[in-house]
Amino acid sequence: MNVARAAVDGPWLERTLAEIIRDAAENRSPDGADGPLFGPPAVGVVDGDDPLFEAFAEAVDSRHLRPRAFLERHAPRGSDLTCVRVVAWALPYAENIRRSNRRGDWPSSLYSLARNLGGALCLEAGRRMARALEAVGGAALSPALTGDADAFRSPTTVFSSTWSERHVAYAAGLGVFGLNGGLITRLGIHVRLGSLVTNLPVPCAAGPPRGGHRAPCLADGGASCGLCIGRCPVGAVSRDGLDKAKCNGRRKAVQSRAQTAGPDSGRLLAHRQIVNGRPAWRVPLGCALCQCGVPCEGSNPFV
Repeated sequence: MNVARAAVDGPWLERTLAEIIRDAAENRSPDGADGPLFGPPAVGVVDGDDPLFEAFAEAVDSRHLRPRAFLERHAPRGSDLTCVRVVAWALPYAENIRRSNRRGDWPSSLYSLARNLGGALCLEAGRRMARALEAVGGAALSPALTGDADAFRSPTTVFSSTWSERHVAYAAGLGVFGLNGGLITRLGIHVRLGSLVTNLPVPCAAGPPRGGHRAPCLADGGASCGLCIGRCPVGAVSRDGLDKAKCNGRRKAVQSRAQTAGPDSGRLLAHRQIVNGRPAWRVPLGCALCQCGVPCEGSNPFV
């Protein structure tokens, strides 16, 4: 790739990632019947030494990765680590997928297919974006592609991780948290998220408001909208936020139902889910009804 390091900025990142997403095999169902599963991405950049990453040690888990320490472990020997940047992205589900998930008490088979292929797509995007940055002389790696990234049960927050894509995307200025725990980006809340760490001095985005992470719908307990509360069939979303235990129970029910889904079972079983950063052929484990059929589904209504 004949690109000068100085040309690597936000627009370059967004164009490069958009091409990767457009051409990736993971952006289409195995039979190719549904068109692209995800549209062009939104990209944000944050300084890897931003104090927010220290704050995540308290808000997420004490083991949450610090970008500089991560790059120090994984960058090639002799890499210049004067600068550390985190590049995060949001991939919006296609309109036909969002539309299919706006009705009924169970996630659509099309959404389930796209959700899990989206995990594989974010990993592939991380691989190919890292190669693109390496081609212009940088060191780059996605934490999701290493053993450093892990998800686990937490005694304080029910579930946690060592690299929360939602929190990283928040730090990169991609959005603010909603009542249902999702990140409301300019492309909406119904997105898949990914990220990587690099030593290239990419200009940083404005970042999130430093007054706090609470979006209007989270700050006022849903008084300004609250439609996601009624969208959850098991009451996991309330004016107090998201009950992760109830949400996980719902996810398990979705998994169990998919295993006996009748005519759809073959299609549902034949797709990839990402487990601890590694692709595996699994049944769907997700719902997202609270992210569809709501005002923030495909855009941020608060800006």
